[in-house]
Amino acid sequence: MNGRRTGQVGIAPALLIAAVAWAGEPSQGSSPETPSISPDQGMVELRLSGNRTFCVEWNEMDVKEGATKPRQYRNSSVITTFGYKYQISASRKGVGGGVVKLFESNPIRTVDLKEERPANQFPTPHLATPQDLKRAREPWQQRKVPRWIPGTTCTVILDSFDFPLDPGRYDMYLGFDLLLPNGRWVPLQSDFLTDVLVEKGKRTKVLGKVDNSGGVRTVELGSFESPQPLDLP
Repeated sequence: MNGRRTGQVGIAPALLIAAVAWAGEPSQGSSPETPSISPDQGMVELRLSGNRTFCVEWNEMDVKEGATKPRQYRNSSVITTFGYKYQISASRKGVGGGVVKLFESNPIRTVDLKEERPANQFPTPHLATPQDLKRAREPWQQRKVPRWIPGTTCTVILDSFDFPLDPGRYDMYLGFDLLLPNGRWVPLQSDFLTDVLVEKGKRTKVLGKVDNSGGVRTVELGSFESPQPLDLP
């Protein structure tokens, strides 16, 4: 009657272990506005089980072997996780319009860009070289170095979301996206549930799970229940 498909993009398997112990207190996830529903619509209720905690590490994206580290990383670890967010979307089958974004959290920043402090030392005595003269003509640039924010590495998601939708069959999506140092967002971990039935004046309960325990990070949309009558005002 229904199917599901899991997607997990761009992360190393060894990085599935999120360090809750050093991540600090999880931040509270964004709260959606109370939805309004018309008499011609149905309601999808997404119910999430598990501890509903999602955590990231500072290097979720693989660094290619042999890649040269930027100068600001020579004395510290490479940080590729600059932030993350999550979204819930739906696509109605047989009808144009593409994917509808039902909910999107605010971006959760995990990095603070700090200005690099100049070296607090004098050069050793030596005769000037052509390289020294070349550097003297170059304008001085203040570099910004990313500093990890431990307190934002975990977030707790609400246990339920309500979305009014027109009757039909839908593919549902729950996904977490990663903010890279170049400012782009890429998929991190997600799951799909297909053929979710929405009927007029009825509530369809979709069951999912978001969990971070036992060294495993889980994002699932497992199944949906048959639509039940919805009490309308």
